[in-house]
Amino acid sequence: MNLLLVDLGNTRIKWATAQGRARLRVTGQRLTAKLTPAWIGNLAERHPRHHLVLASVVPRWNAAFARAFRGRATIVSGKLPALKPHFAYPNPAELGADRIAAAAAAHAAGLFPAIIVACGTATAYTVLDAKGRLCGGAIAPGLQAQLDALLGATAQLPATTLRMPRHALAKSTRDAIRAGAVLSFQGGVKETVAQLGAAFPRGKKPRVILTGGNAKLAAEALGGNVMLRPLLVLEGLRIMGERLLED
Repeated sequence: MNLLLVDLGNTRIKWATAQGRARLRVTGQRLTAKLTPAWIGNLAERHPRHHLVLASVVPRWNAAFARAFRGRATIVSGKLPALKPHFAYPNPAELGADRIAAAAAAHAAGLFPAIIVACGTATAYTVLDAKGRLCGGAIAPGLQAQLDALLGATAQLPATTLRMPRHALAKSTRDAIRAGAVLSFQGGVKETVAQLGAAFPRGKKPRVILTGGNAKLAAEALGGNVMLRPLLVLEGLRIMGERLLED
């Protein structure tokens, strides 16, 4: 059976189909706020011969996907029996499905020890130990979330679109907001990666894998000595789907 891989995030839903060993590519995306049961049903009708593998961080939609795909759906969570060997974590059930999928992709590719940084609505750091097990991490607000929080909590600051500032020393309020948001995001990523890396034994330096919409900004902060894997979650979903169907 072919696979339909769906990465349902807080801001956006992305999906791809996997057929054999063909290279993965995103075949569609949509704002999460525009999801409806009818749209999910239509997605299932357009893929009648596909098994759904869903990584969702918006649980209220999980049941709608399960109903639409009628017995041909796997919803990723830390409770899946096939994943148990891949955790060194007290309660895997509380982990986000996107973090689990990203870790599965890195593990399958032998990319460990590692710090995976997913730069989306949240900035999620997922750590794989020297055995490739998901052993912990950290979660911080994402870049857009930081900007939204700032503008929502202040009365005088003007609405500002997010883009790279011309200079750190800003000459307008909007550029000052952009400079502060971007530099704060980059500095936070750099420091968090440094602190997580320091937790590894000497001589076991982890590789850093970046994914998500702001991954390139994070890479700039880290000096470029990183791996960019924009489809890491979808890669992990394909790996898990293949294993589950084999079982």
